Amino acid sequence: MNTLNSHLLTRRPLLGALAAGLLLSACATPPADAPLTVTGSARFEGQVALPPTAVLEVSVADVSRADARATTLAQVKVPANGPQPLRFSVPVDRKLVQERGSYSVRAEILVEGKALYVTDSAYLVLGHSGNTQADVLLRPVDTRAQPASPRIENVRWALVALDGQALPPQAPAATPYFVLNADGKRVTGSGGCNALLGTYTLNGQALQMLRGPRRELQVCATDMERERAFMFALATTEQWAMEGTRLRLLDRLGAQVALFEARPLP
Repeated sequence: MNTLNSHLLTRRPLLGALAAGLLLSACATPPADAPLTVTGSARFEGQVALPPTAVLEVSVADVSRADARATTLAQVKVPANGPQPLRFSVPVDRKLVQERGSYSVRAEILVEGKALYVTDSAYLVLGHSGNTQADVLLRPVDTRAQPASPRIENVRWALVALDGQALPPQAPAATPYFVLNADGKRVTGSGGCNALLGTYTLNGQALQMLRGPRRELQVCATDMERERAFMFALATTEQWAMEGTRLRLLDRLGAQVALFEARPLP
């Protein structure tokens, strides 16, 4: 065997391994137009036996704009009478998802078209959150937003939790808060650095505030990401409910965006 043939035979296994590696790499890379997939689980409170016709409906919605209705990007339905937690997988067209957008998972358990359980917290996925997994909790519809007798106007509501995350301990003066001033229907307060100023409408359990063009926030040494999220939560509020003595702000889908409690001025 001449030197050239010997050299080729020696290199042949290496070339074969390299080709196999390139093929596996190509197979592992999803196509550019492949959908994004949001997976997760759903469980609900209580031990109620659901009928065979019960379905779990899960949707992913674009909630990026406070001045526009949420847009459903994708939706799936799976049987809901199996053991908990119920598993789901929602493919979303990646062309509809923006890197800095806000997207939320909502789930309902339906029986003959009637919602018995719904999510009442925000579960952010895709976009700026980067999440592709959402484990959601559903609560009975008839207990999630009952009318409450206490007035919510002319009360200083201090932020307790935002997007389901409890606020870390901080000085009272730095805690974000808002007040619905009945005289003039004006919203005042603070995001922790920037002052709040705007109008609101209140009709029973329906509440909207800080609508219209958003002003630029002054850059501060405090947590600007939290302050922007706080402002966004107020701007996306559509309804309110009481949880004991705490005020829950809900978006148009009924998901909780923020939790407050009444506190005196510091």
